[in-house]
Amino acid sequence: MNKLNTTCTSAVLLGMALATSSVAQQPQGDQFPDERTTRASCESVDWNENMRTNHAHLIGACQEVVDVDGESWARFDAKFVKIDDDGNVIFSVRDHRDRSVEEVTLEPAAGQMAYINNRATPFRQLRTTDSINLYVPEGAYGFATQPGAPSDQLARISTDHEAAPVETDRAVAQRATERSTQRSELPATASALPWFALAGFLSLLGGVILTMRRWY
Repeated sequence: MNKLNTTCTSAVLLGMALATSSVAQQPQGDQFPDERTTRASCESVDWNENMRTNHAHLIGACQEVVDVDGESWARFDAKFVKIDDDGNVIFSVRDHRDRSVEEVTLEPAAGQMAYINNRATPFRQLRTTDSINLYVPEGAYGFATQPGAPSDQLARISTDHEAAPVETDRAVAQRATERSTQRSELPATASALPWFALAGFLSLLGGVILTMRRWY
């Protein structure tokens, strides 16, 4: 009986050891190496001049740089906002704290799709709760929805819409304080006309009284 127990215990321990070794040898998911998620990699991107000039806030929201066949692609987190009447797609680009830094209006390329969990999704099927990755190839002025996409699959940044930087919490609070102060102040529209009218009435009344005294 003791021999049987010893054999069973040994088998269990051996099985646990083999399982631990197998787990240790398996790759840990699709996590990017640390060097691909550092801000320094985003700062080293050779940005397009139009991107620097028109979207300085957006550049600061770069999440990481992905290398595809020797080409660098800057990745951005973007939340779907809406599709306008012209078919342009508006996204809110998020920073490292998931705060909106800028809304960009994109003109999608023919056949371009969004990707949610690696599933191709038409832009018109996106909901306001959906977030996707957007990629900017180094030196280019446009957005792809997958790194390594061909140049004809870059969505143009609409020139008919100015970039809409999102107000910071401090700016919103300051504007609310100014409105509150304006409401608390008395309006400066009052004039002296009522006083002139009262003085005229009193003068008229005094004249009537003097006339009556002369009569009596």
